[in-house]
Amino acid sequence: MKKLVLGLGLVFGVNLCADLVSDGFVQYKSNNYKEAIALWSAACDSKNMDGCYNLAYMYENGKGTMHDEVKATEIYAVACDAGDARACSNLGVIYENGKGSVKQDFSKSSQLYAKSCNAGNINGCFNLGVAYHRGRGTSKDYEMASVLYDYTCNQGQIEGCYSLAEMYRNGKGIQQNKSQAKKLYGKVCDMGSSSGCSKYRRLTDEGVQ
Repeated sequence: MKKLVLGLGLVFGVNLCADLVSDGFVQYKSNNYKEAIALWSAACDSKNMDGCYNLAYMYENGKGTMHDEVKATEIYAVACDAGDARACSNLGVIYENGKGSVKQDFSKSSQLYAKSCNAGNINGCFNLGVAYHRGRGTSKDYEMASVLYDYTCNQGQIEGCYSLAEMYRNGKGIQQNKSQAKKLYGKVCDMGSSSGCSKYRRLTDEGVQ
């Protein structure tokens, strides 16, 4: 379950261009994607980073337009450079996966995850943990991965909890602790993960307390 997390949620604006961003949502919810793009493009042109983030999302996912990862990357970069931590994380995912015409670049993706995490984005922190776990764009560091998974888990992110549980269960990179793994699987199960529930029952059957 150590898949990258992409911040898919669109966001409302809270500055002078908030009307453009919120009006874009009205159009988006009515499936008027081209109208939403026009409004968010105008907001982005006026330096509203919520508008830029939403506009990049549309290009990345081909809503109201053709899929255009290059365009999405350019717009996410504008928002990321302006301090939008969500955009940094999403941009990192594009570079890690090498989507469309954008070439895979692990070094760039890990740097973007670090920037996102340092700015307080939970998805960025989890993705950085995955980078350390896999040794992608950075040296393989299981301890750092476990720290980041623990942090994101404590923030209520299911992927962080599950990944940390897997590390404790397998004892890879950190000391094996099946009791702690079971506790984490139980937490993941309570969050709605069938895999977490299955792993919790399996450890119970093994007699793990």
